[in-house]
Amino acid sequence: MSILIIGGGEIGTFIADRLIREGKEVVLVEKDERVVDELKEELDAKVICGNGAAPRVLREAELGKAEMVVAVTDSDEVNLLATMLAGMEAPQAVRIARIRSREFDIEGESLQHDLRINLVINPDKVAARAILRVLEIPGAIDLMDFFDGKVKLVGASAQKTCPLINRPLKDLTRLWEDGRFLVAAVFRHGEFILPAGESKIHPGDVVYFVSQSEHVPDGMKLLGHRGEKAHDVMVAGGGFVGLNLAAGLEKKGINVKVVEQDPRLCSVLSRSLSRPVILNATATDQDFLKEENISGMDAFVAVTRDDEENILSALLAKRLGCQLAVALSHKAGYLPIISSLGIDVVLSPRQLTIDGILHFIRKGKVLQASSLRDEAEIIEVEALETTDLVGKPIKDVKLPKGVLILSVKRKETIVVPWGDTVIEPGDRVLMLAGRNAVPKVEKFITVKLEYF
Repeated sequence: MSILIIGGGEIGTFIADRLIREGKEVVLVEKDERVVDELKEELDAKVICGNGAAPRVLREAELGKAEMVVAVTDSDEVNLLATMLAGMEAPQAVRIARIRSREFDIEGESLQHDLRINLVINPDKVAARAILRVLEIPGAIDLMDFFDGKVKLVGASAQKTCPLINRPLKDLTRLWEDGRFLVAAVFRHGEFILPAGESKIHPGDVVYFVSQSEHVPDGMKLLGHRGEKAHDVMVAGGGFVGLNLAAGLEKKGINVKVVEQDPRLCSVLSRSLSRPVILNATATDQDFLKEENISGMDAFVAVTRDDEENILSALLAKRLGCQLAVALSHKAGYLPIISSLGIDVVLSPRQLTIDGILHFIRKGKVLQASSLRDEAEIIEVEALETTDLVGKPIKDVKLPKGVLILSVKRKETIVVPWGDTVIEPGDRVLMLAGRNAVPKVEKFITVKLEYF
């Protein structure tokens, strides 16, 4: 698969590196000569220096041959123009543009169709939505919806009071039988573990479980979480993420305070929100947080553009007694260490952005794909008659190593997969694949095994 990426910043480089590791052919366009030199050293890809919206540069990047064009520069105008040109020069390509400014908000499907763009991603909006999802479930540090919201994948730490501690997972059969709890993955001290029947949960493990949506609270209780939904939230950062997050919280009836040190942004927030509490201050001020009763808040969410400020303010809020601390991290190098510092939830806009485009990249009838800490993928596919998934009991399906079938949706019914379950054409299947197994899964869900 030939993929043209326009923009060699954090997100463009991350996407390129991820795809190169999967064996995809990548061409990257970046206008900054210094960055181009660095990328040529770092990436096994063709890197071209130039304006990604210039026809000459796009021709040099062989736009006409591209199967996908991803425009993720810092300029919305360049991203829009590049994808529109791709619509004319490479109509066969999937075209994706990152848009950040409110002035270029074109999420409507009809407008995107007219502009010949398949997908518009706004990282700020995506980040706000991800935070809102996490806040819905007390104790959750990650949450993904599948099968139109009927099934959720939830990540949460196993508390010392968890009744499942040191019990083999095979003993939990009854819990999965009624759609309440299936352990999909475990992270122990940052290491990814694909669970088996004899696997056991240890205190402090981050457990990802699959559950029908109505049973998620039961799953959280099994991991030792009994908290109530958030009622009072403090948001540090009044930019686009903070504004979208505050608006979403207001719609849910949650009391929100927004802390922003820029008076101009405070003015924008006060005009944009219906019942705002806007505080012109800095969230790294300990005395200020105490005065605003941070210990009485259900959650503190730091979403400024400054990673260091997000980390410091979240740590401070946690130390002062806030139950839940959430921080946004834009820099790749910070992600492995932030969680170990004591911050409950860390979200990466770049990771959320690539999750938004994964299902376009994957071969086969992939409806949705999400990355699990860059160690695995959760993939929702439609079972086609031409694949080896259908027509035989799951126990006889030769799944690639490192792959689990987590759930099946047949019309409007959620089917719990067992060894004798037969997947039918048209079923939607939720699968987990370890990072190294993803290319094999792509082949597996595309054609029958005997074809390759």
